[in-house]
Amino acid sequence: MNVHEYEFPQYADVEPLIRQARLERSVYLAEMFATLVERAVRGFKALGVRMADGLEAERDRRAIEADVFLRRSVGRY
Repeated sequence: MNVHEYEFPQYADVEPLIRQARLERSVYLAEMFATLVERAVRGFKALGVRMADGLEAERDRRAIEADVFLRRSVGRY
């Protein structure tokens, strides 16, 4: 017997439904949280890739500017 059955005997017949609803809500919230974390991780990974690509392009640009012979072979525009 549950403590709630003694406090509210008139709700004893719907108590299994209430428990099931609470379990379903817990599963829904857990899935929502897991999806949120997964999307955040994917977003941060994509951001890291984009930043790395930008840094690589900047390094290439600086290398071209520093090398006189390479600068001549690459068009300005």
